Amino acid sequence: MFLDPTHFIKEQAFSKSFCDNIVNIGYKKKLEKAKIQDGSQVNRKSQVTFIQDKDIESEITKVVNKINEETKWNFLLREFEPLQYTVYGVNNYYDWHIDSHRKPYRNKLIRKLSFTICLNNNYEGGLFELCSPHPISLKNISTSHFLKQGSIIVFPSHMWHKVHEVTSGVRKVLVGWILGKPFA
Repeated sequence: MFLDPTHFIKEQAFSKSFCDNIVNIGYKKKLEKAKIQDGSQVNRKSQVTFIQDKDIESEITKVVNKINEETKWNFLLREFEPLQYTVYGVNNYYDWHIDSHRKPYRNKLIRKLSFTICLNNNYEGGLFELCSPHPISLKNISTSHFLKQGSIIVFPSHMWHKVHEVTSGVRKVLVGWILGKPFA
């Protein structure tokens, strides 16, 4: 599947108060060591908790639907997985991975779109990098982005991506996946 664009960033998609509210919700929950479902646990170092909040999902849905339309991806989207509040401290990272799984879920849906919303600005490092693989590795196309508070990056869940090591401060993000029927 070839998509152009391969991802979309919307700066200031969400207000400071929206971001601060998510941080406050996340702060009240118990953070756990992040785990990887399909892969090596050494590829990831961060802490996570999950948030299920219909008001937050509703605000994100408006933005993601508009991006899905503007990019002309036009993916048929059904529902959110629980949102993941992720905290990256110094030396934390998430190496190259994709968000899609090997098989559909029991409800026969797959992850179609992934997104990350940056919730704060007080960190360094932690670049978000995407790669469009090519059979000849020298032709891989890679782009890195420093996300600012309120920004969202949306991309198809089958895209390779990573979070570079945080070098100072704490990077706080809300990560999500939107499900739909498998591509025909």
